[in-house]
Amino acid sequence: MSARKFWLLAIIILVTLAGCHFPDQPWVLIEITNLENGQHVLFNEGVLIYAKARSSQGISRVELYINGELTATQLPARGNPRDLIAELPFAPLTEGSVIVSVLAVDRKGTVSDPFSITLNVVSSIEDIEISSTPTPTPSAEEFAQTQTAQAICTNSASFVTHVTIPESTQISTNVNFTKIWRVNNNGSCDWIGYQLVHSGGDHMGAVFPKALPVVKAGSNADLVIEMTAPSQPGTHTSIWRIQAGDGTLFGPELITTINVIELPTHTPVPTHTQTPTLSPTPTTFPTQTYTPTLPPISVQQISAQISIPPNSTESKTITCPTGSIVVSGGFSHQFDIQVWQSKKDGNGWSITATNFDSSAKELTISATCLLNSKGTSSTVSEEKLALPNDKTIITASCPSGSLVTGGGWSVENNAPVKIFISAKSGNDWQISVHNPTDISPKVTAFAICLTGASGSTSQYDKKENKVPANSTASAQMNCPAGSYVTGGGFIIDQELTLFQTTQEDNGWINFVSNPTDEDKRLDTFTICYQP
Repeated sequence: MSARKFWLLAIIILVTLAGCHFPDQPWVLIEITNLENGQHVLFNEGVLIYAKARSSQGISRVELYINGELTATQLPARGNPRDLIAELPFAPLTEGSVIVSVLAVDRKGTVSDPFSITLNVVSSIEDIEISSTPTPTPSAEEFAQTQTAQAICTNSASFVTHVTIPESTQISTNVNFTKIWRVNNNGSCDWIGYQLVHSGGDHMGAVFPKALPVVKAGSNADLVIEMTAPSQPGTHTSIWRIQAGDGTLFGPELITTINVIELPTHTPVPTHTQTPTLSPTPTTFPTQTYTPTLPPISVQQISAQISIPPNSTESKTITCPTGSIVVSGGFSHQFDIQVWQSKKDGNGWSITATNFDSSAKELTISATCLLNSKGTSSTVSEEKLALPNDKTIITASCPSGSLVTGGGWSVENNAPVKIFISAKSGNDWQISVHNPTDISPKVTAFAICLTGASGSTSQYDKKENKVPANSTASAQMNCPAGSYVTGGGFIIDQELTLFQTTQEDNGWINFVSNPTDEDKRLDTFTICYQP
């Protein structure tokens, strides 16, 4: 072999080895997962950039650079994890092209190579549509990359039904109401960090943009907006759209149309005052008192959303409507939020959670409310000290003659323990806690018990669902026909992060993230009431 060939071969080998990660050499990797090179974003509209960082030594921080200037930094919520998904805020304040770069730093100071993309900032959606017309001009390689990116993840939604306030509903002036559209995520993207935005008509006092809960591709979602009927009688319409994290709008127009009326306050009074002397009156009263018994048993889910400030803890309670009883509840939230308490509070559901991030995060709390059951719900609790560096099982038992419908938990002093089992066990509610610390915080299990109602509750499960490595997944279990969902629970591997556990249609859904390099387990349980 000639000396020239020898040195050429040596250089090739060295270059190849430079790209390898040896077990005894630290390595740090990072990539942007939700945006593509050349993608359009809207001027002055906030964008969340999701960056996935991995390190052999543990991540210390992730940094965001816009045109070479440091604009945001995210630290892990706790410790130095080997895998971290960072959410980095970016508000485009100038039109044109911007270079977005992210890099990760491990706990020993090793810095990753920067991962960079170019984004095109435009002033309106129309600009995006116009500028996207001449896309055949890019090179074949760029076009192939674009097609591949689109094939990987597509945003799409379809309208399912009006859950509340059907079209042309009559509502009195200045009355508050809750509008809920049910839509289906029929695209291939999970909705993480998406929003509901007003796009036309009268917003009717609604606050927007409204952050949406995490919605897995292929599943339904109830989109909730609090509105107030205008003071002016007549027909009023409000139009809304779903907005992705990159600012693009997709899916159908979500429309609510109401007929605002001004009810007379004086005319019915003399009429009702005089009618007791007439013989038809006793006939109509029994009919009216019988009417409330006619509606069948049903379940209603109510939701409310809060924004938790950076590095803060917040609590929120929502209350079931008059005439219904709370039987369970749940939550969904963005990354870097830890829920410490999820339990019954009065006739509602209460959540306490901490946002460990340096930017505000959204959390949605939901309550499952049972109507026309003739029963009442109460709480039974059981408290234990979580064993240090061990697992602890806590069981709360409903009394004889009652039915367990759901359950919850609370953790003392926001101790960093993990609830990895929360499920019905016989007529009890059982939770399992992993405590990785040397302290022994108090942890409480809560069982929600239904009394005064006939029938039974049964638990149905969707077991052994695999959550692929370094990905997200959900599992939903529905109640059989003729029964009604009252609650739900889960069993997850300890390494998983739970983002959502809520009622979904006539069932229960859990949504998790797996930051490890191995498949993990997710089981979903649904509690069903059979009258």
